[in-house]
Amino acid sequence: MENQTLVQDQAVVSEGKVTIVVRFLLALMMVVFGLNKFLNFIPMPPANDEVSQVFGSLMLMGILPVVGILEVVGGVMLAIKKAVPATLVVLGAIGFNAFLFHATLDPAGIGGAIFFLGMVIYLAYAYRSKFAPLFR
Repeated sequence: MENQTLVQDQAVVSEGKVTIVVRFLLALMMVVFGLNKFLNFIPMPPANDEVSQVFGSLMLMGILPVVGILEVVGGVMLAIKKAVPATLVVLGAIGFNAFLFHATLDPAGIGGAIFFLGMVIYLAYAYRSKFAPLFR
């Protein structure tokens, strides 16, 4: 009897086709861009001095490799649909920082950051039942 109660209390997220496509697209994006931080298979466009300084500092401090690992792990977690809400919290922070970076230092590249952050926000809304207990 206790097991039935436990199952009833857990909110089950039923994904529609659009949500599945967005989840897999974001997963693919995270794995590709996360691996690119280590393998450099997507060339970076020429950067201005400010962007070069920021990226140099992030590399020197070891932040970019950590972000790359978080992106790859987050992409895999989304693809296998494990701990999606927690993954969205981590990826949301990365997406927000990417948006701020492009808004302030590289406005020409802001489209990708907006697309990334938009997918995270869409998925967070789709999984809103999992976040509801945080606001009770």
